[in-house]
Amino acid sequence: MTTSSTRHNDRRRRQPQAPLGQEWTAARYFLLERAAPWGLFLALGLLYSFTTAPSIVALFDDTLEFQLVLPTFGIAHPTGYPLYTLVGGLWVHFFPFGNWAWRTNLLSAVFAAATVSVLFVCARRITASAGDGRGDGWAGLAAVLAFGLGPVWWEQATVAEVYALHNLFVVAVLALAVQPLPAEREAVNRRIAALAALVGLGLTHHRTIVLLLPGLFVYFLWTRPELLRPQRAWFVWAAALLAPLLLYLYIPLRAAQGVSDLNGSYVNTWAGFWDHVLARRYTSFFEMNELSRVYDAWEWFMLWIQQTGWGGALLSLLGVAALRNPQERPTWVLILSVLAVNLVFTLNYRVGDPEVFGLPVFLCAALLAGGGLAWMHCSFPAQWRPWALVGAVVLLLIGPGRGAAVNRSHDWAVHDYAVDMAKVDFPPGSRVIGLEGEMTALRYMQEAERLGLAATPIVANLPAERREVLEREMANGAPVYLTRELEAIAEQYSFTGEGPLVRVWSRGQVEELPPSTPTSLLLLDGRLLVEGYDFQRLDWAGGPMLRVTLYWRPLAPVERDLKVSLRIVDAAGQPLPGRDGLPAVVDAYPLRQVAGTRTWPPTVQVRDVHEVPLPAQFSGALALIIIYDAETLMEAGRIQFQIPDTW
Repeated sequence: MTTSSTRHNDRRRRQPQAPLGQEWTAARYFLLERAAPWGLFLALGLLYSFTTAPSIVALFDDTLEFQLVLPTFGIAHPTGYPLYTLVGGLWVHFFPFGNWAWRTNLLSAVFAAATVSVLFVCARRITASAGDGRGDGWAGLAAVLAFGLGPVWWEQATVAEVYALHNLFVVAVLALAVQPLPAEREAVNRRIAALAALVGLGLTHHRTIVLLLPGLFVYFLWTRPELLRPQRAWFVWAAALLAPLLLYLYIPLRAAQGVSDLNGSYVNTWAGFWDHVLARRYTSFFEMNELSRVYDAWEWFMLWIQQTGWGGALLSLLGVAALRNPQERPTWVLILSVLAVNLVFTLNYRVGDPEVFGLPVFLCAALLAGGGLAWMHCSFPAQWRPWALVGAVVLLLIGPGRGAAVNRSHDWAVHDYAVDMAKVDFPPGSRVIGLEGEMTALRYMQEAERLGLAATPIVANLPAERREVLEREMANGAPVYLTRELEAIAEQYSFTGEGPLVRVWSRGQVEELPPSTPTSLLLLDGRLLVEGYDFQRLDWAGGPMLRVTLYWRPLAPVERDLKVSLRIVDAAGQPLPGRDGLPAVVDAYPLRQVAGTRTWPPTVQVRDVHEVPLPAQFSGALALIIIYDAETLMEAGRIQFQIPDTW
C-alpha cells in the first residue's frame, strides 16, 4: 500500500535537480557579489569604530576644525568642503549618541569601511577572468588587507577628516570606470553620466579628485574611443559633472546668515567666494615653506612598507605582471596612471602631512597587490594553490614590515585639557588669548557642552599679536587669560594660575585668596614664602588627576628661577608608577612658564597650579612637592602630604 507521504517523496525525487556545480556557482556568486562586500563593511566598520577617537584629539590640525564646523553647519577652510559639511552636520544631528567630536570621528569610520568594501568590488572587477567574468575574491581580499590596515589610512578612519570620504570617491570612480560597459547606447550614456556625476560630487569634497581624470581619459581612449568623439551626449555628461558643484552655493548662503569660517578669512563677495573655493592662498604649498615636511626616496619607500608590509609590497610588484595580459592591460594602465599622477602631486605638495595625500597611491598599490594574488591564483598548481593563497593572506595580516595598529579609543588628553580650560570660573567679559587650535577647542566646548560661556576666545598666533591683544584688552579693563608663555610681559604684569590658564593682572593688583592648607615654608634665605597650598582630585575622562595649587609670596626680590616637581610617592619616597607605567612625576616651571620667580614683585601673592596623574592604586600614597633651582637643580624646599584613601 502506497501512502501519500511515499508518493510525495517519489515526486520530489523525480523533480530535476540543479547540477552540483551550478548550485556552487550560485552560492559563490552570492557570497562574492553580495555577502562579502557587506561583511567587509561591517568587519572593518567595527574595527575602525572601536578604535575611533572618543572626542577631540588634536589642537593643531584640521580635525578639530571639522569637529566644530560640521555640527554647527559652519564654513570650513578652503575649499569649503560643502558636501562633507552638509553630510557631517546631518549625521551629527540625526545620530544622537556620544559627543559631537566622537560622532564626526565615527562618520570617518563609516566612510572608511565603505571605501574598503568598494575596494573589494573594484579589485574583483579588475581581475575578472575570461571564464566567468566575475573576478577573483582572493584579489579583493588582498587589496582590502593591503590598504585597510595601513596606519596612515587607519588614522584617517578614526578622526574627523576629509580623506576617508575622498578615497571613497576615488575607489568608487575606479570601480564604476572598470565595470564593463553595456552594449546598448542609452545604457552606455547613463553609465558615463553616472561616472561624471560621481566625479562632480568628488569635486564638491576634495579637488584632488581631478588627478583621476588623466587616467580616465587614457582608459576610455583605449577601450571606447567613440565616447571621446563630439556627440550630443556630451551635454548630458557635462551637466551631470557640473550639477553637483551647485553645493558650493552653501558657502555664500551660510555667510549671508552671519556664519564665518573659524579664522574669519572668508569674504562674502564674488572674488572672495572664488578665492575660497579655489584655495588660491594654498598655491604656496607647491614651494618650500615652514610647514612642509619632505621625505626622501627611502623614507617614502619605507612609509609604503609600513602601510602594506613586505608581503603587500611583493604582491603589488607581482601585480604589475598583469600588464602582459592584453585583456587586462587597459585597466591596469588606468590604475598605474592614477597612481603615478597622485604620486607626482604628493611629492611636490609641501605640507606637514604629505602622507595623507599619498593615500590614493597606497590604494592603487593595494589594487596591484590584488592583481598579484590573482596571478598566484592562476599560476600555482592546483594542489599548492590553497596553501599559497592562505599563506599570502596570513602574510598580509601579520607579516613583517607593517606599522603598528592604530587605537585612539583612549586618547582623552586634548579633550580633558579643553574641558579644564572651559571650566575655569571666568568673570563676565573675560578674554582668553591663545593659538588658533587652543581657541577652537574652547569654542568647541562652548558650542558643544555649553561651558566657559563667559569667556571670549581671541586667536593670536604670533607673539607680537598676542602682546598687542593683551595690551588692548588690559587697557579696556577686561579679565584676560593666556594659554601659554609670552615673552617680554613678565615684569609688566602680575599673574595667577587658573586651571590650565594664567590670568593676567595689573602689576601688583592681584586678587588674593587664602590657601586651604597654610604653611610657612621659607626659601632662598627667607626671600620667598610658600604660605600654603590647595589640592583636589580631578576626575578627567582620561583618568583621575591630582591638582595642587601653591600659594607663593615673595618677601624680597628673588634672584633665582625655581621649578616644581610634583610626585606621587610611597612611604619610602619612591615615585609610584602612573597609569602609563611611567613614574607619576611632573616637573614644570611656575605659572606655565609665563613668569619666572625672579620677575615676581615683592609682597604680591602668586597662585600657581600643577597637575600629576593619579596611579591606579594610590592607597597610602603621598604627594611630594620638591622645589628646586632651575639652573643648579639644587633643592630649595619640599612639601609632603597624605593623599586621601577615600578618593
